[in-house]
Amino acid sequence: MRRFDIEWLKSFCLTRIFADFYPRISADFNIRGHPRFKGFTYIEVMITLAIVAVLFIPMMQLFSHSLYSTTVSGDMVTAVNLARWEMEKVKNLNLTKSQLAKLGDVWTPALEELPLEINDKSKWRILRHLKPESDPLEVSVEVFKAEDLKKPIASLATLIEDNIWLEKKQTLQ
Repeated sequence: MRRFDIEWLKSFCLTRIFADFYPRISADFNIRGHPRFKGFTYIEVMITLAIVAVLFIPMMQLFSHSLYSTTVSGDMVTAVNLARWEMEKVKNLNLTKSQLAKLGDVWTPALEELPLEINDKSKWRILRHLKPESDPLEVSVEVFKAEDLKKPIASLATLIEDNIWLEKKQTLQ
């Protein structure tokens, strides 16, 4: 017990000496020299939350913008692939320019039918447009979202020449 009293006396004296030199800081310590208060003050917590909030908002905006960009780019890839598919269909029909011109502008699927549904979320329509006055025949393909038939998402164009006509011309020479 005597040893405890000596330790207590030492800590008490050190606390008093410390209090004489640093009166403002010493108020935060108890008689044994341990801090009275543990943890953060309300203002420190509020400042920390404000800093985190200021940094969090741009990160959320970046996340939402990247999500939007991913959606737009996925729609663009789908639209370009649908345009290529329709263009290949036109090439594989093996029709002459006059036969294609008789077909005119064609919607795939027809406007009376349900639109193409790709990936269980997007609905698409494809317009094949011919310019009969051009030589060789210009065929353009435009891909639209079913909700907005005024603004194409992707478009392709090609020129079609009659292969049969070229073969007949070569045999005549």
